[in-house]
Amino acid sequence: MGKGNCTIIEFPSKRLTVIDVDNSKVEGDRALTDPIVYLQKKFEGQNIFRFILTHPDMDHMSGLDELSDKMSIINFWDTNHNKKMDDDDWETSPYNKEDWEKYLEFRESEENPKCLILRRGESADFWAQDNIEILSPSTGLEKLANEKSEYNHLSYVLMVKYAGVRILLGGDATKEAWEEILKECGAKNLKADIFLAPHHGSEDNIHEEAFAQIAPDYVIVSVAEGCEYAREYYKKLAKRLVLSTKFYGNVDVYVDDDGKYKLYVEKNAGKIQD
Repeated sequence: MGKGNCTIIEFPSKRLTVIDVDNSKVEGDRALTDPIVYLQKKFEGQNIFRFILTHPDMDHMSGLDELSDKMSIINFWDTNHNKKMDDDDWETSPYNKEDWEKYLEFRESEENPKCLILRRGESADFWAQDNIEILSPSTGLEKLANEKSEYNHLSYVLMVKYAGVRILLGGDATKEAWEEILKECGAKNLKADIFLAPHHGSEDNIHEEAFAQIAPDYVIVSVAEGCEYAREYYKKLAKRLVLSTKFYGNVDVYVDDDGKYKLYVEKNAGKIQD
């Protein structure tokens, strides 16, 4: 939703999940939905059962301080990294230091939110009940990310399943991550009906062999207006349609108990283009 970098899932269990948040604004940004305003309005009175930060880049945690003031967060999924931010990093940044400081506070928190660092293959009652499968990261990808100071390597990649419908959330996972996911998880476990493209649809994060196994009906690209992405590639990958937030605005997916799903878009409905 919004300019990208925010996915909201309301599970049948009523455990509200928010994956990343970005309410940042830079010069020239056109008005897109503020995810915090949206969450407050649509889920008034609810808490966020789990907030998943796919990786520690500011465009995935912008607004975290404000969000935590306005909504209670019960669990916080983090990653094992060594990233640091210096005072001079904020001088020309479009992001707020307060969000980074709130993040550091959450990293040490044991309750409300409880910080969890999870990896591929780990499971527990709550996210198993919600049919969330962690495909990445692994300890190997954490090591690579920390050695290279390239934290997209350890981004969460999640498969969410309900009534036979499979939705793959790619985070900002790199080619190296997808190579490992394909090897360790196997081709058949990558198949998805809907694929949230990694890293705003950047061509640098495309692993053609792995993505061919996904074979999605729809590809969703979270990308701000004015930003380019690998549009032609994803048009070929999607069996039906590519839906970018910059063209269609918010994209809603509803899955029913019979395994049927419908997609609705905020704007440009009915246009066969992206």
